[in-house]
Amino acid sequence: MDFYALLSQHAQTAPDRIAIDDNARQLHYAGLLAEVDRVAALLAQRGARRGDRLALWMPNCVEWLVTFLASARLGMTVVAVNTRFKEQEVGQLLKRGRCKWLAFWPAFKGLPFIETLQRVDPTVVGQLQGILTIGDESAAHPLRDHWPALDLIPYPGVATSHSLNDPGQAEDGALVYTTSGTTSAPKLVLHRQQGLIRHGGMAATAYGVTAQSAVLIAAPLCGAFGFSTMLSGLVPGATLISLAVFNAKTTVQQIREHAITHTFANNELIDLLLKETAGEAQPFPSLQYMGYASFAPSMDDLPERAQQAGIPIAGLYGSSELQALVAGHRLDADWQYRRAAGGTLASPDGRVRAIDPENGHVLPHGAIGQIEIKAPSLMSEYLDNPDATKIAIHPDGFFCTGDLGFTVDERTFIFQGRDGEHLRLAGFLVNPMEIEAFIRGLDGVQAAQVVGAELNGKTVPVAFVIASTEADVDEERIINACQTSMAKFKVPARVAFVEQFPMVQSANSNKVQKHELKRIAQTLLEENPHATR
Repeated sequence: MDFYALLSQHAQTAPDRIAIDDNARQLHYAGLLAEVDRVAALLAQRGARRGDRLALWMPNCVEWLVTFLASARLGMTVVAVNTRFKEQEVGQLLKRGRCKWLAFWPAFKGLPFIETLQRVDPTVVGQLQGILTIGDESAAHPLRDHWPALDLIPYPGVATSHSLNDPGQAEDGALVYTTSGTTSAPKLVLHRQQGLIRHGGMAATAYGVTAQSAVLIAAPLCGAFGFSTMLSGLVPGATLISLAVFNAKTTVQQIREHAITHTFANNELIDLLLKETAGEAQPFPSLQYMGYASFAPSMDDLPERAQQAGIPIAGLYGSSELQALVAGHRLDADWQYRRAAGGTLASPDGRVRAIDPENGHVLPHGAIGQIEIKAPSLMSEYLDNPDATKIAIHPDGFFCTGDLGFTVDERTFIFQGRDGEHLRLAGFLVNPMEIEAFIRGLDGVQAAQVVGAELNGKTVPVAFVIASTEADVDEERIINACQTSMAKFKVPARVAFVEQFPMVQSANSNKVQKHELKRIAQTLLEENPHATR
């Protein structure tokens, strides 16, 4: 099945059911179908065709979902762009994704979308065939100063009926996630329409989502966590509730007003909801399942606090390659397991195994090793990168997650941690090599290393830099450059200058002692958490 067939089915069987409500706009399923038809026709009239790629750079909103579904209707692939990304990251995605189209909300909440786009390599933006602009059409006019020939398409524009000669199909690429890879450049993870819909159906069955459910999308739709949550509700035809910018008070109101039955959130968000409803015995009686991911290491007691508030909470597991919600604990699981990340695979056909990193042998249940998963939700490929795809997926179909854990049975496992140096920053998985590569490109920098340290209960990046001889570079300049060019959560909290990195020698190579840098970084933050100015 493709997305348009799925949406048409819901519009026919439940036309008046609320499909999505973002607290600013609401569409029923019949209205959602009509809006998807209109936007698809609008893009098709401007030349959008099956196989094209569209960068979708918006917060959670009705327009995000409509644009995605309209792209699927046309057989276009959406490249999801985080709203926190700056020019380096946006330009990289437009170029590597070979995007012909861009959809964004230029005046949203005063965020500098226009300024960011103006700082992207002009040749990259100049290759776009058109830009779909949400909101005030005039807000995008400054782009014409840089690209006079750029086709600016107003989202509210009127589209005449347009027959599609080659509409989207189930096997078409639908969505590309950005995920941190083993190099400084993030990997682009491609999922096809049929795979996404199949995963949404399995997740809905696994966690009890039905057409009568109300699902709160608590994470950004540009990431696997938010998008998989959306899928778990869209596939069975449930009601989707979201918010463009998280606000605890408003979210509490949404949960109560819409009688939210399901949500999947990180522990930081759940903590804010608990604080907002402090003192209430059972603040959310409508909730039937709240899956959570642990993004803040200092909140280890959150499952117990949620349970005391009567919230049916359970740990989850997911990734961009496998989709979020690929695994989650059942509510009848032993608490020692249920409170932890991991769970039972949503697919009855899924399998998990722990591998001994030394010899590649499958370990017995209970033994900690590298987690590998085989599931129908697995990505189609790393976009335009068959070599990386071949490395990540074994010939027998198991995916190397890069995580450590142990299996309970052939479909259930407990997550123990990352098998590597990736950092979980503001809920997003980031390879420090990405930040290091940017800092190394700055004038006066000879080498850079980035590690994570804890500040106010959250993991933040700290950079260690070896300056070039007689270079005029300091902490403030490096941090300012990072703030200008990358998402805020990637910007180092501190930058320390060293003459050399602590190293350990081995028979084959010399390696930087990351654990020693982490110790120094933590001490640095405890002594002075703020960069020198």
